[in-house]
Amino acid sequence: MKLKSVHLHNKGIRSMKPTVVRFAQALIYLAAILNVINGVFSLGSAGMVKKTLCIAMIIFGVAAVYIATCLNNPNASGRNAAIVLSGILIALRIVEFAVWHNIGFLLGVILPIIVIWRLNSSEARAWFR
Repeated sequence: MKLKSVHLHNKGIRSMKPTVVRFAQALIYLAAILNVINGVFSLGSAGMVKKTLCIAMIIFGVAAVYIATCLNNPNASGRNAAIVLSGILIALRIVEFAVWHNIGFLLGVILPIIVIWRLNSSEARAWFR
């Protein structure tokens, strides 16, 4: 009986999640997918720096999936982790641009910037308290 009430309580928390948090969560999932796909496709590149960067992209893409699932619960640590990870994804995109000189990689900075912006909104901060 107690297990059922905990399940219903968690379900109630998820249904109250603000739209801004759901939107940021979706953007993190999208950024994660793009990072993993980009890392896998670029893994065949010549050079140790490029291969290391590809592996980092895959690792942080997988980490982004985990962090996005942490946003289901209203605790500040999940929000902070998502903001830090978004900063790391921005740095990875800038390094990618420097290594491959492809403007497409630099455009990948937009998703994490929007995530940081939305998670810093008053509505999102209020839910994560």
